[in-house]
Amino acid sequence: MFVETYRFGSDSIMLGGDARAIPYPKMTDEDWRAWRLFLPFHSETIDRSSATKESLYFSKGIPYALTGEIQKATEYFDKIEVWRKENVQKDPIAVGIIGTDRYLVARWGMEKLLPFNTIKKAVPLMLAWKYVVSPGGAMAGLAALGYLAWGLLG
Repeated sequence: MFVETYRFGSDSIMLGGDARAIPYPKMTDEDWRAWRLFLPFHSETIDRSSATKESLYFSKGIPYALTGEIQKATEYFDKIEVWRKENVQKDPIAVGIIGTDRYLVARWGMEKLLPFNTIKKAVPLMLAWKYVVSPGGAMAGLAALGYLAWGLLG
């Protein structure tokens, strides 16, 4: 099992009063778009009340090596979402949510994890593929083939 956690710094960072800095990297809108194209299926929502190590492992399918990290992350976020490929539990990510802000908490998989820069560079290809397999893309493809056939016959 390959596991990546993204927490940095210590838990003792104080901003005054009870406010603590969030020790996870915030996702940009561009990064979130790339992750959503790569992992489009929202499979789990975890909140503080459901974040025991046993329930994370047995009910939510979180690897035991990450249950402690996910449990700690629930202290910082309103909820944590798990995103993965549709119908396949391949290389999921855990994303912390506060309002509309998203933070990358962890990712895991059975095989070596694809670097995020590689995923981000593939976004145009993923968008093109999504268009090609859509009904509009199929109609455009058929129209192009018909035009090509008309040109060859005429």
